[in-house]
Amino acid sequence: MSPAKKIAKLLILVLKYVSLRYPNYGGQAAKLQCGSKTILRKHEGTMPLQHSIHSWLKTLLSTGLLVLVILSNGAIFNGGVQAKNKDHTTIRLLKEVVPGADSFSEKEGEVPVYKAYKTDSDTGEQTLIGYAFVSADTHPEPSGYTSQIDSLIGMDLEGNIVGLKVIYYKESLRHTWGDFFAWDGYEEQFVGKRAEQRFQIGNDIDGIVKATISSKAMARGVRHSVRAVTLEYLR
Repeated sequence: MSPAKKIAKLLILVLKYVSLRYPNYGGQAAKLQCGSKTILRKHEGTMPLQHSIHSWLKTLLSTGLLVLVILSNGAIFNGGVQAKNKDHTTIRLLKEVVPGADSFSEKEGEVPVYKAYKTDSDTGEQTLIGYAFVSADTHPEPSGYTSQIDSLIGMDLEGNIVGLKVIYYKESLRHTWGDFFAWDGYEEQFVGKRAEQRFQIGNDIDGIVKATISSKAMARGVRHSVRAVTLEYLR
């Protein structure tokens, strides 16, 4: 087998793995996989050498860029869940779960929170607009099928959830599904909910098929932490 054919078959295997392991990138991987198969067929035929080299370079470059995107999003090393410190938060994530906030306090309080502030551009005065907190900081800590599931939650001063992001978990399904909590609509359905609601899968929360234990554990952790923060800071 020629080196070119070996490379083509290796590319096809890598892209097939990407399609299965990271569904969010399945479309791009499938297109590149199809392109690799086309080049392989043409290589076995009468494709001109110059055209063959150009096609190989294009496919190799596209595959490299796709892998780079996956790496940059943290999908290979942490399933898309990005963590920068010991409780898995970043300034970017804090701003994501408390829209409108431009600065945050250090984590503080008996029920630990990051206080979220908005700065007046004219006076420089900071106004408290809400809180961000991690579900792992309230007890019992939520555990899924395999291990703990930590969510970063944003809440306004009226007690409404304004943003939510699952930031850490090691469920076994991630090995085949990728970051399934980040699938469209799952985290967003928590926005607008309050402490008095049930956060119950199948009732006011839609679960994830074949990940029922993980979904229930995550929702339970959100419920506990939202109630704890509401009682400590808003009542």
